[in-house]
Parts: sequence; C-alpha cells; structure tokens
Amino acid sequence: MSTFVLLLVILGALGGEADDPAPAAADTSAQAAGESDSDTAAGTATETEDEVEAEPVDSDGDGVIDEEDFAPKDRKVQTKEDVDTDKDGVADFEDAFPKNAKYAKDADEDSVPDELDDFPKDARYSQDTDGDGVADSKDAFPKDPSRSKVTFAMENALAAAQDYLDFSAFSRQGLIDQLSSEYGSDFRLEDATWAVGQLKTDWKQQAVRAAKDYLDFSPFSRQGLIDQLSSPHGSQFTVGEATFAVNKIGL
Repeated sequence: MSTFVLLLVILGALGGEADDPAPAAADTSAQAAGESDSDTAAGTATETEDEVEAEPVDSDGDGVIDEEDFAPKDRKVQTKEDVDTDKDGVADFEDAFPKNAKYAKDADEDSVPDELDDFPKDARYSQDTDGDGVADSKDAFPKDPSRSKVTFAMENALAAAQDYLDFSAFSRQGLIDQLSSEYGSDFRLEDATWAVGQLKTDWKQQAVRAAKDYLDFSPFSRQGLIDQLSSPHGSQFTVGEATFAVNKIGL
C-alpha cells in the first residue's frame, strides 16, 4: 500500500513539471501580439503621410496650375495656341515664320514663304520669273516665256558667230544682222541674238580691228572713220566704240 502511494506522489510531481512551461508560451504570444499592434500602428501612420498631397501651384495666377500651364510664369499664356510672337493670328507652333507677320506658311519647307514661292510644293525650286512653269534654275531663258531650252539651231548660230569673228571684225549689231540675214546665215533673229549674247567679246577691240581694216582699204578723216564705224549702213558700232577705236589708232 505504501508503495502504491509513493508511486502516485512521483507521478504527480512529474505531471506538475510538465505543466510549468505553458505560462511561458502564453507570454510569447502576448509579446508577439504587442509587436504586431506596434507594427500596424506604424504602417497606418506611414499610409496617412503618403495620402497627404502638396497643394497645386499656380505661379502666374492665371487659374491654370503650373503642371498644366504651357507658360507657368506668363499669365497671358496657358496653352501653346496662345503663343503668337508676330501677332499674325497664327500660333507659333503652326507658323513657319513666327517672327514675320507677313508670312506663315511654307508647305515644302524650303524657307521661302508660300506666297512668294512659284513652286510651293517642291523644295527644289522657288522662282519662275517668266511664269512658263519652268524654274529659273532650269530655264535657259528665265525672262522669256516662249522658250526655256537651248535648241540645236541656237547652238549652230553660236558656232557660226564665232566663225565670223575669226574671219572679220564685227559690231554686236552687225554680227546679229549677219547671222539673221537671208543674205547671211539666215538664222532666226531670236537664235542669232541669243548666240551673240553668249560671246565674251570686247566690242571696243572689234571696233579698233575694223578701223584698221578700213584704213588698210582706204584713207579716212577722223570724223569720217567714226561715221563709217557707227553708221547703220556701215559697221554699226556705237558712237562710243567708234570714237574709242579712232583714238586708239591715233587718228
């Protein structure tokens, strides 16, 4: 009997030791709960701070906040449509010439206003003086609407003009007449005039040459030679060219 009682006492002691750790576990849970409450409070405070936004700024006081204002320091300008530097009624962002009130459009972006551009949709060309549809830079006759290219006949007239000058002295008008006369080369007057215009000839020196030829053929007085050189029935030099020639030969 005493042995049985002793056994119960031992078992009771062991059971009590096993129950002791339970309060410690409870303490740990409470601590965790405390830490959790602290973290939750801190998170709530951070979220509250993030939700506070800065007041919108309107620097120029025009009723449009700076973030939405094209010119936040100019109360007269809220959008890009309000910027018109030359006051021509066309906003700068649409104006090819924002500082020139006379012009605003440049369709081909060649820096020539459409109003002055004879080819507003072609950036390669901009001027057509004679209005023949051929740009001056491509037109052999930019002031003559009746033609724009150098023809084979014109090239021949130029070659003939050079041949005549190699053979004899001519005035500008005398050479045109020789090229276009039915008794000469019979080129069209327009072609003959063009050909003579291409020559780099010193007509005063041609007059000197003609004066010497006349004197080799016949004697002349000073005035007689000037008249012969400048006469429409003679060499057709200008009076100035004829006078220069006579002075040059010492007559």
